[in-house]
Amino acid sequence: MNHSKPKVLGPVRPTCPVCGETTYSRGGIHPQCAVNRADQADRVVLKARNAALAILPMPQAKKQWTKRCPGCQHEVHVRLATCECGHSFRPKRAG
Repeated sequence: MNHSKPKVLGPVRPTCPVCGETTYSRGGIHPQCAVNRADQADRVVLKARNAALAILPMPQAKKQWTKRCPGCQHEVHVRLATCECGHSFRPKRAG
């Protein structure tokens, strides 16, 4: 006996351009595939941004018991009253 495959009656459903499977959504693309496509574009942008940030030098964390001299930008001990550059950390007295 010769059996043939049934004929498709009605409209042919569009296939998703991302995964290639039949889709039932109006846009012709599965919602999850649309999200994956949008996320992939965002990942490319974030990867480029992170690569640009990796080139910049990281600011060094402030060490405990140190302060930065506004005159020469060196880190000195917190109890130091004057820096080697001559800057005085003592408050000026009014009077």
